[in-house]
Amino acid sequence: MFNLICLVSADEAARTDLTAALKALNGAAAPVMEGNFNGGDVAARFAFADESAYRAARPAIDAAIAAAGAVQCNWALFGNGQSAVGAPGLADGVWRGLLLCADRPQATARLAEFEAEMVLMPKYIPAIRNWRLASAIESGGDLPWTHVWEQEYADIGGLMGPYMLHPYHWAVIDRWFDPECPDWIVNTRLCHSFAAFGAPVLG
Repeated sequence: MFNLICLVSADEAARTDLTAALKALNGAAAPVMEGNFNGGDVAARFAFADESAYRAARPAIDAAIAAAGAVQCNWALFGNGQSAVGAPGLADGVWRGLLLCADRPQATARLAEFEAEMVLMPKYIPAIRNWRLASAIESGGDLPWTHVWEQEYADIGGLMGPYMLHPYHWAVIDRWFDPECPDWIVNTRLCHSFAAFGAPVLG
């Protein structure tokens, strides 16, 4: 399975048509919710059976984004990675996608530890209903994104409260993202985006 996330920045007048165009290409697409950071204006997520299906579909996706006059698109192509589904069929929840770039000099030697700690988050934070952590196969935009961290929540409160404020998040995970910490490996430029797709994505 191949997955694609596109976080597209476009003028407000173009967002409705862009969302509709991406949905017509079999993507889950929606305007992003308030509070995102570098998360674009429209988020879209696609799933493909294999690489050839992705290659065949990508030109139409790019054409739809170009037709909207997009000023930026941060994107990542990735496989299944590590994942779990606690709430199958969650259709009315909130999807959150994080594109990150682990590009510090010491990152290669520490990636296994970083990834192991990331995938423990749902064990401590039950508000995460479904999740996936995967390495990027290809990516583009502001940075060469190396990882995609996706979650689904029952509602926005699960993301903003139990997730963001949980001690495991700020006491264990945040050190990988903090330039003042010796364990820092993740570029401070992130794409933190969330949207209500109105359909199951990870589950």
